[in-house]
Amino acid sequence: MVEPPDAFSMPDFDRSDGRTSIAGRLLGVLRPRSRWDLLAVVPLFLAVFALVSAVAIVGLGPLAFLQVLEEQAVLVVLVALAPVALLARARTLGSALLGLALVGGCLFGSTWISAPGASGASGGRNDLSAMTWNLQYRTRTPAETVAQLQNVTTDIIALEELEPDPAAAIEADATLTTRYPYRLMVPRVTAWGLGVLSRFPISEAESSYPPAHLSLLLTTPHGPLRLIVGHPNHADISLLTPLPVPVAYDSANRDEEIAAIRQRIDASLAAGERLLVLGDFNTTPTEPEFKVLVAGLKDTHVEVGLGPGWTWRPSRFAFLPVGFIRIDLQLSAGSIRPTSTAMDCSLPGDHCRLFGTYELD
Repeated sequence: MVEPPDAFSMPDFDRSDGRTSIAGRLLGVLRPRSRWDLLAVVPLFLAVFALVSAVAIVGLGPLAFLQVLEEQAVLVVLVALAPVALLARARTLGSALLGLALVGGCLFGSTWISAPGASGASGGRNDLSAMTWNLQYRTRTPAETVAQLQNVTTDIIALEELEPDPAAAIEADATLTTRYPYRLMVPRVTAWGLGVLSRFPISEAESSYPPAHLSLLLTTPHGPLRLIVGHPNHADISLLTPLPVPVAYDSANRDEEIAAIRQRIDASLAAGERLLVLGDFNTTPTEPEFKVLVAGLKDTHVEVGLGPGWTWRPSRFAFLPVGFIRIDLQLSAGSIRPTSTAMDCSLPGDHCRLFGTYELD
């Protein structure tokens, strides 16, 4: 009597005829062959974390801090472990790194490389130019501030962390006064002073604190432009000394201030205004609040930039001509399209100067 075949059977990973099933091949690739393959847990964890954090709020603690540096962590792991995988012939580690590279490319690729022709990137009129710069208070003298602004030729300058003495020096400088006859200066002795220098007349002006925020209506040759400048508070980071290791990351206060600035942005969008938003917003593209801030707006770097666009570095690394994270932004909406963007990280301080040009309809 012939027995019927089992209704369910296990996959045949090791076939007697010498052939190997697809599942067997996959397990063969992932099976650790050396101690270096154990490092595969690092890129695998980071890939899973990146995917989860893209759709969910991580919350407080070290993982929330990791979310801030998620993009940088992906690059560091790929650069550090790829040579190990190649030299040690660690196939499991190599496969995990490939997976991490694919995840990173999908999540961050559009930030690093803009599509040709996007938002006028292929070439258009430069009807308006703008620069935003966090001066980092207590970093430079008033005379240095003036000297470092005299070589700027953009139509609009937005300044964060503007102190009273540098503001007075800017007001008294003949070159800057001639070039920028219109301005709104709201300096403070803390890090929350703001200022705008403009070639265009200002017909409306409003300031608030907290959050540090300016709202101006400019009259350009192409029509009115609503300019919003913001500098919300940074998140609170608790460190475990003496390492130091971040053990808590609390962004609640910052998130409330971004929400308040977002209300001004929403009012402008509802009014159908041509809108330009500049400033240091103390949130990175991998954080949930960044998505709240930029919803419905064109991110100039994403639209026409190339590379990571990182604008901030710790003060101890201010000598480096690069930034480490992207928190300084230029955003727009309405009949205004970004055409180019650039950075200057050559000056003292923890922030690079961020430039953008725009075409106005």
